[in-house]
Amino acid sequence: MKAKRSAGAVTLFFALFVFWLIIAADANWMTLLVGALASALIVWYSLDMVFTSEDVPKLSVRTVWDVCRLVWTFMREMIVANIQVAKIVLHPKMPLEPTFRQVRQPLKKDLIRTLYGNAITLTPGTLTVQMDEQTILVHGLTRAHVEQLEGGTLEKAFTALEGRSR
Repeated sequence: MKAKRSAGAVTLFFALFVFWLIIAADANWMTLLVGALASALIVWYSLDMVFTSEDVPKLSVRTVWDVCRLVWTFMREMIVANIQVAKIVLHPKMPLEPTFRQVRQPLKKDLIRTLYGNAITLTPGTLTVQMDEQTILVHGLTRAHVEQLEGGTLEKAFTALEGRSR
């Protein structure tokens, strides 16, 4: 169990540090040092809150591939949703069909389920209102926005990632 927590700490540290490198404007030694210290501080402060032993994914090439695929899928879905929302808003009759719908979700782990709910909320046109262990209550600007969630590409990407973290 201690090894899993250490693996989770290392994984979280590198994920935060890589994120820091991506958003950093400059790559001098001071920026790298501040990024490493900030990442270490966040890991030290939040490890007990973020990961339980079963949530820690094994760091492997396949897991990294699944995370990259998830990020790519999320970005693609976000771009498509932005275009769809822009078409709706710019249409002269503004064809809105506000809809609430319970969407089944197959995810079992709290961390992955939470990330999935946040991804739905961050995608334009949809909003996660409530979650439980089997379903997510989603509000959408149109029925199509909500209907494409169940069994969609984003759900499949999160399911693949969850399968790797077992």
